[in-house]
Amino acid sequence: MLLSVLAVIVVLSPIVIVHEFGHYIACRLTGIRVNEFSFGFGKILWHKKAGDTDYQIRAIPFGGFVEPAGPMFHPQDAPEPPKPYEFAAKKWYAKFFMVVNGALFNYLLAAVIFSTLIYIKGMPETDPLKLPAAVGAVAEGYPAAKLDLQAGDVIRSINGENIATWQDLTQAMAARKGDVTLAYERDGKAMSALVKDADFKKDAPTVLGITVSPVYKPVSLWEAAGLGVYQCYYWTKFSLSSLAQSFTKKKAPELAGPIGIVNIIHKSVHTSLLDFVFLIAMLSLAVGMFNLFPIPILDGGYALVYLWEGLTKKLPTENMLNKAANVGMYLLILLVLYASYSDIKRIFFKPKAAAAVTQTAADSQPAEAEHVQD
Repeated sequence: MLLSVLAVIVVLSPIVIVHEFGHYIACRLTGIRVNEFSFGFGKILWHKKAGDTDYQIRAIPFGGFVEPAGPMFHPQDAPEPPKPYEFAAKKWYAKFFMVVNGALFNYLLAAVIFSTLIYIKGMPETDPLKLPAAVGAVAEGYPAAKLDLQAGDVIRSINGENIATWQDLTQAMAARKGDVTLAYERDGKAMSALVKDADFKKDAPTVLGITVSPVYKPVSLWEAAGLGVYQCYYWTKFSLSSLAQSFTKKKAPELAGPIGIVNIIHKSVHTSLLDFVFLIAMLSLAVGMFNLFPIPILDGGYALVYLWEGLTKKLPTENMLNKAANVGMYLLILLVLYASYSDIKRIFFKPKAAAAVTQTAADSQPAEAEHVQD
């Protein structure tokens, strides 16, 4: 339990610190004074005043904030204009940059982690001509599940035809006419198995039910950097597309709330270090993407207001801003409640007959590459 609590803090801390640091850097670059830069909420445990900024660590390490000088919106009927170092005194593009830079730094953190992991482990090979016919996993409900095939087994022949690559395996299975005799190797020992024609599914007559064992190829530092940035693009596109499909197909979107996120972190800390670090990148990306949604009180909502100011040369009225903030607050409360309900239903009330297949992120195929299965 203590390990899981520490894991939650370790995962969320860099995400929060980097997000707020993004806001802080934007303030420094645009001449906005920062009154407070705090990691956490609640009682102040430690603080140090440096220049105009009070740097703080607070008791509850699940959040943080940067407090720029002055209000976010200067009242139109105020007796005096905002001071030059206050947030409201800046041009619309400086304010826009300040509110979005937290999310951009979350994306930067995700890209750095993705790139580092790819550089350390390499990129999965996707060319079937370069992949050995090694078993990565066996899927339930398919012919291979009835055999003694195990992860790591290397298939050497099918019906007497030599198999050297994954493409050879795919082609041999596509050409099968009846029973299939497999010759495979396990730890240097030759073995064989027979798959009856009747064991194949009618709707998948050429599918054995095995997934490819990933092979990783080394990449240069610059290639890893490019692939890390691409991962950010891919997962953002994938998430937005999935969300859009949920609405167009009138399906409830699958969201993870606070309970679900803690559960994911709990599971990842008991797998591998690479999976754990990969999770930090994915959550950082999710936080960055979510904060850019044009919902009032989120960074994206403020960004929309400042874009409006740039187009019309004036801010919305204070009454309109207050109403929008209230709507945004209600939307976020409903979203958290719905996500928490989904978490509880998914985690604690799983259908007993449901079977789940989970693939760890560190061993997955690269983005936009389909999992190969025969």
